[in-house]
Amino acid sequence: MSAAADGPSQHLISRRRLLGGAAGFAAVGGLGVLGRGSPTLASSGVAARSAGSTSAATSLPVVKSPAAPAFHSRPDLLPPQMQVTDLQSDAADGYVLITPSAVPTARGVTLATQIAEGLGQPGLMVLSGAGQLVWFKPSTVLATNLQVQTYRGERVLTYWEGAEGAGMGFGTGHILDSSYRQIAVVRAGNGVRADLHELQLTPQSTALVTGYVKRAADLTSMGGARNASIWDGVVQEIDVATGKVLLDWRSFDHVPLSETHAALTKPPFDYFHPNSIAPYGDDELIVSSRNTWTLYRINRKTGAVIARINGKSSDYKIGPEADFYWQHHVRQHPGGLLTVFDDGAAPEEEPESRGLVLAINDSARTVRLVKAFTHPAHLLAQFEGSMQLLPGGGAFVGWGGEPYYSQFAPNGEIVLDGRFPTNDQSYRAFRSPWVGRPAAPPDVVVAKDALGGRVVYVSWNGDTETASWQVLSGNAASSLRPLATVAKAGFETAVTVRPTGRLLAVAALDATGRRLGVSGVVSA
Repeated sequence: MSAAADGPSQHLISRRRLLGGAAGFAAVGGLGVLGRGSPTLASSGVAARSAGSTSAATSLPVVKSPAAPAFHSRPDLLPPQMQVTDLQSDAADGYVLITPSAVPTARGVTLATQIAEGLGQPGLMVLSGAGQLVWFKPSTVLATNLQVQTYRGERVLTYWEGAEGAGMGFGTGHILDSSYRQIAVVRAGNGVRADLHELQLTPQSTALVTGYVKRAADLTSMGGARNASIWDGVVQEIDVATGKVLLDWRSFDHVPLSETHAALTKPPFDYFHPNSIAPYGDDELIVSSRNTWTLYRINRKTGAVIARINGKSSDYKIGPEADFYWQHHVRQHPGGLLTVFDDGAAPEEEPESRGLVLAINDSARTVRLVKAFTHPAHLLAQFEGSMQLLPGGGAFVGWGGEPYYSQFAPNGEIVLDGRFPTNDQSYRAFRSPWVGRPAAPPDVVVAKDALGGRVVYVSWNGDTETASWQVLSGNAASSLRPLATVAKAGFETAVTVRPTGRLLAVAALDATGRRLGVSGVVSA
């Protein structure tokens, strides 16, 4: 995650921008600010909150700021103000999953200041392609790597959460079901705490995680002390259900210091920096080391290094434009393809970051560039980033330390571009289908308008199926009758009504009119 401190580089590679296709496209045009509630009314303020709201809310304090108005129905949620340019909306592409947080240099600023500057709360966020909020879970610590995965045959959300320092994380992985209930926690074993960089589930219901442990090392070969220390990069495969460690791989047992491209720092020296693990075939894993610029094929049971791809000791011949530097997020795909996010920095080795599709021939030991996706603003990520290959040959790229995410058509044209507020970021970004059915009921508050009517504000954090809201009214909870039905309008919908009784509630309806859930009853 963190940038290595090599000092100014004299090696600047002039890259052909393959499949650029987007010349003249402005960096990001703001088609609007992420759904931020409804217009403020000249009213007596929010009067009532549904009974189901407490279970849906987090325990975080409510922080209000003129620069970041709260949702009336969920004032505890203050997500970042995103700008999204959606040029070719396609609902089949699914939702955008990000983990907004302040960039490392901006951390330590008070939460109130972050919110006033538009950064909002850090946490976990699911958006529509157009940038409307679908689900937000604030976090009091760093959260990363939110994605849709499969666990025991079911689609789940997974993420990491914990403490961070010097580009390393110390925390736990979490698995949520479609109702956003936690069904498993992933912990590293053997005295290691799971790192922020990876939480990859496998078809065997195991989890691949990275970690760090301090280890004594002789650094005289690099100009350091004899009795020094390093951060030993850890790769573990964990049985999710039992927590059993199936593989515990330590970089220093397999990779010498001579392979690093990182400049020597004050110990512990982070010479390896693992940031990605994924299955490679049936019997191997592929491990990305940021600081050696290398992908390691390792035996899944013994941990033996089978081959190195790229870096100082590559066993593969790297074709033109197929090399990479300080890379992240490596994944294998059918047809001998591998995707890599090529940071190109830091320090700078390339003029811009790239999302790469590589053809890997393991028999001939060759690597060939198939596609390179680059941003028209020539973004150069100093750290972090992700490269997701989409069905049909397009790509979804999270630019890590650069505050953008982008979706590309197969020809390299940008069809969606999202921008975070200044000093905000997401470690990775994904686009995936997802069906969310919250366990808690919808949240409702009621306010008086200037003409004596009532404005009902309703939201359902995490719901993906509601098409319309039906306001119910009456004098008894058991006899509420439909009063008005309106189309869902973003995260929070406002409905102006004149109640027929002293009580109100709101029902969520899907596209067929089927009732999905009902809020608690509130006073009209």
